[in-house]
Amino acid sequence: MKNFNAIEKKLSKLIKFSPFLHSKIKLLYQMISFLFNKQKGFQIQLHEKSRLIDFNLNSTFFGYYDHTPISADMKHFLCHNIIDNSIFLGLYDFSKNKLIMKKKILSSIYYNLQQGVRPIWINNNEFIFNFVNLNDNQLISSLYNINDDSFKNLDIPVQEISAKNNIIISIDYSNLDLINKDYGYGMNNDISQKEINGIIGYNYINNKQVFELTSKDIHAMSKNRSLPLIECEINHVHHSPYNNSFVFIYRNKGSNGYSELYYYDYNVNNLKVLYSGSLMSHYCWINENIIFAYIEFKGKVGFFEIDYNDSISITQNILPNIKDNLSDGHPSVSPDNKWITYDTYPDKSRMSHLYIIRNDLENSPQKILLGKFYSPLKFNGYNRCDLHPRWSPDGNYISIDSAHEGKRKTYLIDVSKII
Repeated sequence: MKNFNAIEKKLSKLIKFSPFLHSKIKLLYQMISFLFNKQKGFQIQLHEKSRLIDFNLNSTFFGYYDHTPISADMKHFLCHNIIDNSIFLGLYDFSKNKLIMKKKILSSIYYNLQQGVRPIWINNNEFIFNFVNLNDNQLISSLYNINDDSFKNLDIPVQEISAKNNIIISIDYSNLDLINKDYGYGMNNDISQKEINGIIGYNYINNKQVFELTSKDIHAMSKNRSLPLIECEINHVHHSPYNNSFVFIYRNKGSNGYSELYYYDYNVNNLKVLYSGSLMSHYCWINENIIFAYIEFKGKVGFFEIDYNDSISITQNILPNIKDNLSDGHPSVSPDNKWITYDTYPDKSRMSHLYIIRNDLENSPQKILLGKFYSPLKFNGYNRCDLHPRWSPDGNYISIDSAHEGKRKTYLIDVSKII
């Protein structure tokens, strides 16, 4: 794996003071690196015990890594279909590793390539997604029920859910459109959303707000508090699968800003900072009190475990070897909690790698390389196509999005013979 080294990464960070300059220089450097490292004709390499399932759907993707496109009963599948500059969200019957179109749920020009319209399964028969209501040009969310083909519109967009508590968690997407458009909806002067000052929780059954965590309270605890609040980003809200809490990233992407991970228990209104440093990237829970996250800690960059049980401690037991722990990626835990899968960003050969490792804090598990996937240079920056690996509810498959065929497509990888 021909990774970008520590010096290259530091130089990239130094020019982040100018986002425009940073993106142009980064792309140029990637082009030069690829010229010297490309492997002609390479598209994909898979583990001998795995199997790639191609649905033969052109220009499709699901989106982010923290939710699965497959319903818990393994009967339905969600994905976005790209047509010119718009998408439609398709609901498919999923049977015998084939997809059969059931319904086109939504057609929209308001989406992003990281999360689409943020579809999330609530139960076997319901899912939620974001859309712009053209009657009043508001970004909102809607609950769709498969059984009776009904929609229930809510006046706030969804960022995350707690299905157990009937809560959707919402943030200010207009702020993301200004600071980090990769996760925005292309909102402009004509499109807006209900004003949200921070993060709110809303019970979608009782139609009642259940908590509000203000930007002011978040900023007051942050090392970014000397910087303008309006330049700080709230993103990547993940609800705990274990209790009534969630974590989220709060960061200023300037050269002197901090990247932080916050924890909030909304039952007792307990807010605390779990990590503050130069890098806080993707993460997932590996048990009730430990988060597996890609961060910078004591001069080292890689995946660490953040334990916040009684006090906050950071260890590196799952991937202790530096050579095995260099690349940022998107981690998620299998339904039986025994495995972690994660991907990497494209290396100098424009190859993204996909791994699984045992979720084991006591023994150092060896990484298993599931596959290598070519990512053409046109898929960079906002248009990038991350693998975003996600486990199927039965644990036998890993869902990915990949551009190795020269177009964005969604696939399954059968890993049942490996795990």
